[in-house]
Amino acid sequence: MAFRFHPLVSPLLLLLAVVPSPDAAGSPPIDTRRFPHLVRLLLLPEEGSLLKELKNDEDRRVFQNIFWARRDPSPGTTANEFEENVRAIWARADELFTYPNQKGSETGCGQVLALLGRPEEVLGLDAQARFDSLRDSREGSRRPETWVYRDRPGRPYTFTRAELRIAFDSECRFAEGGFVAQDLSRAAAVFVTQADIGYNRGGDGHLVPLAAAATASAGVSAGARALLAAPRRDFPLAVESKLLMRGPKGEAYVAGLVRAAAGVAGPPARVSLAAQASDPAGQAVASAAREMTARPESDGSLVASWGLSLKPGRYEVAVAALLPEPSKGSVSAIDVEVPDFSGAALVASPLVLYPDEPPAGGAADARDPYAAMQLGPMRLHPRFGNVFAPQDALMVVATLYGAKVDAATGQAGLRSRFSIFKDGKPVARGAEDVFTTPDAVASVGPIPLTDYVPGSYVVRLDVTDAVTKQTLRQEATFEVRQP
Repeated sequence: MAFRFHPLVSPLLLLLAVVPSPDAAGSPPIDTRRFPHLVRLLLLPEEGSLLKELKNDEDRRVFQNIFWARRDPSPGTTANEFEENVRAIWARADELFTYPNQKGSETGCGQVLALLGRPEEVLGLDAQARFDSLRDSREGSRRPETWVYRDRPGRPYTFTRAELRIAFDSECRFAEGGFVAQDLSRAAAVFVTQADIGYNRGGDGHLVPLAAAATASAGVSAGARALLAAPRRDFPLAVESKLLMRGPKGEAYVAGLVRAAAGVAGPPARVSLAAQASDPAGQAVASAAREMTARPESDGSLVASWGLSLKPGRYEVAVAALLPEPSKGSVSAIDVEVPDFSGAALVASPLVLYPDEPPAGGAADARDPYAAMQLGPMRLHPRFGNVFAPQDALMVVATLYGAKVDAATGQAGLRSRFSIFKDGKPVARGAEDVFTTPDAVASVGPIPLTDYVPGSYVVRLDVTDAVTKQTLRQEATFEVRQP
């Protein structure tokens, strides 16, 4: 059986696509006069209204910090990948679209690029022209052109007519009414991944700084953190590692699921989760906590996610789950090995398996039990135990790092292929993918499981570096089970 492939615009690929500038992380606030012009298309309507009301520069700087935090795709890491990505795009837009008295990042072209990324097609460019050419900037003008964006698998939002065309004049201006405004607004809402972070005012009427708000809410997960120090087991708790990918500062982002067999019935239940990683000497090196609301499974269990930022090495990750109503808690632990993603050698992340699902509309809820699975603009919903139903369509993705570049061609030569086995026999094999960059995203799907008989399967990824002849293999098991 051959795989049915569809191009996958992976959130991992979005993170690999733009290399953040070294100064992006931890950058100082943007000039409060420029900020509204830069983020105009990224602002939600209520955010735009609030920003206009602020009269104090300190409040405007607090607003900026909260604005970025609400869009942080992986709050468990030290960096905000969304902010880094947008700042890098702004820097490139300043090179491409700057006009007298206006920076390129403040033009319509720069703002659309920061929100939607590169267009699939540009109408108005001649055959020799390139979208990212600096020719127009050097000549001092830009010819009118139309950027075309289309619905595609993996894009976390859709366009009203399955396609969005934005016509720019010679100064990168465009008309923002009608379907264009609706589609841009819908896209902006998707990037708010931490919706529970709000713009709160204190008793003096000023915005409460992000750090103060976090301190005030720290008690929410204090019980789960305390459970790590004094473990108990009021109900069975199982922990899995699901996601492992390179972070922006040499560390890795590790995320997984817990399944609490707590016998919960009825409406969604509150659950507080705390995760802590310890090195081989037993020293705690990283921790994170979050409160969420999970819908009980048919057997009364609750599934939720955890995430940590870790450097290469071996760790024991302990996860505590606390149900406040009634107060019950359990702790469980797993061993996690974080490889070195520095590029010194070819390495592949573990395979991530998840069902193909339509993107959720609107802003994501940070209390979602899968919040730790947020990657760029997408939130994955992997299944605990990799158990899928025949009506599911399987998606598989892995990140590849460290391929060598051929000195003669200036390109890497990565080759990857997915296969599926049952009882040691191949049942499906995908076409070979070729990548010319040192880092890449290998993906396949959606694979309909309708014709897969119930039972256990192995999905395998084989990777070859054509320059060094190095090979590696990653495997993951999954089960097709009748509901």
